[in-house]
Amino acid sequence: MQQPLSRHIKPVNSSGFTLVELLVAMVIMLVGLLGLTYSVEIAMEHNLKNQMRGEVTRVAEEAMSDMRARPFDSVSAKSMVIPSKLRNINRSYTVKQTVVALPNPTGTVSRQYQVDVKWLYKNASTTHSIVTVRSRAE
Repeated sequence: MQQPLSRHIKPVNSSGFTLVELLVAMVIMLVGLLGLTYSVEIAMEHNLKNQMRGEVTRVAEEAMSDMRARPFDSVSAKSMVIPSKLRNINRSYTVKQTVVALPNPTGTVSRQYQVDVKWLYKNASTTHSIVTVRSRAE
């Protein structure tokens, strides 16, 4: 009696990956790469927000320095729009300067200066404020 032929034939190349194993490995790598690109996008967005916050802080400090450099009686409230270009994107910051007289019974005149800088990012409004008090003797 003869043995079946399939017992005597050995596979020529039994090492390596099958097509299914290769496709599964590619899907796993694709999911990993998509996660990596999403994390890079989030990191870039946080970096942009921090750059904008630094720019706004600089604008507010310049406006406050301008208010403090003027003579005491000539400081008044005003609003302005300051254009800026950050990462080749045109943005504008709305700067509002306010002056409030503070009651002071000690014979000095005090005023509170406030600078509010407002900007939009992804249709969300954000405001940065700085406040100082300036006095003079009467």
